[in-house]
Amino acid sequence: MRKMKARTKWLMPVLALLLILAGCQSVGGLDVNKALLGGLDVKSSESSTTFALNVVPASGITSEDREIIDLINSFSVNIAHVKLQDNGNVSAAGSVTYKQSVVPFTFFMDKEAVVFTAEGAKQPFYFPLESYQDSMGIEGLDQAKIQDISKLVTGFVVKNLPNPAAISASSVSENVYGQQLNLTKLHTEITGDELPALVKGFLKSVSKDTEGFTALISGLYDYLYPVLTAADVDSELNDLGFGEIPLNDKEGVVTVAHDAAKLAVDALLLVYDKQLESLYESTPELKTVLSKDTKLQVDLFVDSGLHIRKQNVDLKVALPASEDLPIQSLSIKMESQTWNVNGPVTADPISTEGALDLSSANLTPGETLRSFETGSTVYNLLKDDLGITARTLVIAPDDEYYYPIVDRGTTYVPLRYVAEDLDAAVTWDGANRAITVTDDVYGDKLVFKIGSDQALIKGATVKLPQPVFVDEYGDAYVPLRILAEALHAKVEKDEEGYIYIDRP
Repeated sequence: MRKMKARTKWLMPVLALLLILAGCQSVGGLDVNKALLGGLDVKSSESSTTFALNVVPASGITSEDREIIDLINSFSVNIAHVKLQDNGNVSAAGSVTYKQSVVPFTFFMDKEAVVFTAEGAKQPFYFPLESYQDSMGIEGLDQAKIQDISKLVTGFVVKNLPNPAAISASSVSENVYGQQLNLTKLHTEITGDELPALVKGFLKSVSKDTEGFTALISGLYDYLYPVLTAADVDSELNDLGFGEIPLNDKEGVVTVAHDAAKLAVDALLLVYDKQLESLYESTPELKTVLSKDTKLQVDLFVDSGLHIRKQNVDLKVALPASEDLPIQSLSIKMESQTWNVNGPVTADPISTEGALDLSSANLTPGETLRSFETGSTVYNLLKDDLGITARTLVIAPDDEYYYPIVDRGTTYVPLRYVAEDLDAAVTWDGANRAITVTDDVYGDKLVFKIGSDQALIKGATVKLPQPVFVDEYGDAYVPLRILAEALHAKVEKDEEGYIYIDRP
């Protein structure tokens, strides 16, 4: 968990850099805010997008880290054709490239389900949305108003974010899906060391934007009031710091909420510089991320209707090398183009016949693999590269979980514990006092009988050093090596008596 937190904290400045672009004001006669908001009014369109990563390793990294970085750099996504229908249905067809292998995929989403498939899959996969929304939905929340509230929030943000230092607009002729168009190109560059000042400028603008701030809170009130009512919130909001203002007093709630929010912004502005300095002192690595070596370059190509028709995004984030993150920088490159804006578009559905319902299936590694053709690119990726079937168990001589028993040189372990930790299914036949173990990946069956010194391993009879026995807690014990190797694992023991069980 510590390493996960160490890695994720560097993502926050990246997200902040991406948001800054939204604050571009009018440049060269182009109202950038309207262009950015114009995308929210697009009801139908077709588009394509490519996405690639590039990681620059730190010096002196291990061969294992180098291998991981090479795998990351081999990854790219090409979404060749996205269709957005005016009823909200979306389909996509594209491919993922990994280690020079190309995996085509298709995707479809409507109000009822998300359905997707990939080359090598034996069946489509789908996730029903209606049942999910019913179970996870919030009473009183109007899903139809989500777009309206998105416009409101986005409009407030883009209105108050300041321009970066490097920004320009020019008229260009660009090819979009085979059509030559006269477009306005907006080019902007932002470096990491600009970010603190841009954020501070945003806070200052928000503090002064009383009208916009009030409109934002008013819109949020209209959106959330039915939710609070359905949740049976007390008619008076004492606990929320609103004094004795009734919940249905919109003007009173909005006024108090605005004043409280503005006070918080103003308080933050008063300590902003000191807090930033303190942050740099406590986390000096942040200076690397927020340096001139971190850079975002964006080219937006906008038509006369203020719709973005092409965009090129190149983001490089400088990172401080450490044991947790042995890389110098991470670069993300994305290119996209959009055509047939608000024209007639029909998304391509994918049949759910025979599809695997991911909302109810709790897939084991073996079941996941069996969803793909053996030897297909995805199968090999899951098994060999991602290692979804790999398991490592360590048993100490005095292990208090497995409680190994050594008798005449043979180590015995509780069958269920080891088998299930290797993802095998264990069933009990009371009539025959037999335990059947089914290997998760290959489907091999092992049968052990209480009191018998013979086991059936993959259809062959195997003699055990002694009969299967049950300890005082009711656990059936079998020879460790016979069980583990039958489940495709290797067993090794070191000089201190520790046993290592590894399954690739």
